[in-house]
Amino acid sequence: MARANRSAYLECALDVLAEAGSEGLTIAELCCRLGVTKGSFYHHFSGMPEFVTALLEFWEDQRSQRLIAASEAESDPEARFALLMDVAMGLPHEAEAALRAWGRSNAEVRAVVERVDEAREQHLADSMRLIGLPEDRARVRARMAMAVLVGTQQRENPVNIDGLRAMLEELNADVPVNEATYRPTIP
Repeated sequence: MARANRSAYLECALDVLAEAGSEGLTIAELCCRLGVTKGSFYHHFSGMPEFVTALLEFWEDQRSQRLIAASEAESDPEARFALLMDVAMGLPHEAEAALRAWGRSNAEVRAVVERVDEAREQHLADSMRLIGLPEDRARVRARMAMAVLVGTQQRENPVNIDGLRAMLEELNADVPVNEATYRPTIP
């Protein structure tokens, strides 16, 4: 029998969410996919409520806080824009869509999704202010970018990464970067 650590369960849960939604996220499904017994699950988690809390903390840390920190470390605005674009393309889009759907019926999930969205939007606005956009325009642009991301995640399964990139690049096509105008690399 295989062995699984906490991280393996959490990564696997994102895959299950992407494929089967929150209804498919069960202890039995996780253990089956990981090739372990339910005892293994209970060695790491006291039950599903603790697991859900750990999953939400993992998603927030790995797919938001760490990515924002990596972006904040980039001082060049143009390089930061490129990094943020790569980050957006690399998100677990289908899992995020499932988390958002789950959040409509689960207050704990909803609170974390809202916190992640607010942190991402705030970081985008801060990044846009770095390139010289005034506060009000930066907030609107950040909100629009989040709407494109979330809307695409909700509309497409799987998400068309090239289409998402093209929309986000078009959205920022006239944003001044280093006293020049950003020109997207739309294929």
